[in-house]
Amino acid sequence: MDKDEAAAYNYAARLLAQREYCTLQIEQKLITRKIDHAIISVVIAQLKHDGYLSDRRFAESYLRSRLEKGETPWLAMKRAKQKGADDVSLQLAMDELTADYDVEQTARDLLAMRDPAGFRFEDERVWQRQARFLQNKGFGTDIVLRVLKERTEDSR
Repeated sequence: MDKDEAAAYNYAARLLAQREYCTLQIEQKLITRKIDHAIISVVIAQLKHDGYLSDRRFAESYLRSRLEKGETPWLAMKRAKQKGADDVSLQLAMDELTADYDVEQTARDLLAMRDPAGFRFEDERVWQRQARFLQNKGFGTDIVLRVLKERTEDSR
């Protein structure tokens, strides 16, 4: 490895020490540093060989964090694809992470964290805000209406 390759490798390794990145993200980071494409290819190959760069680990880490924030699996996968994750790694990670995923229970849990006492369902505007909140997390209209109806009936 020559001096330029070593510098690019060290830069990428420092990035990967902080958090997981996919191959595309590392390539983009190196391109913004105006590193030659031939060097980028060598560095990426070496990072993968050394085990520092793994699209599978990135997919699992990214999806886990998005699911923990209450996003639905399809929305988390869509965002991971936008980041540059490959389909195979995403599907493998998603299968593992969503083996016991319950969409309705996740929506209920999000609402319970947002409004533990359930007092907010008396006002129509707040009910609509809660519905938008769940839709922005990726929940379908049927799930949103079912869960909000349950909460409204429980608060009476």
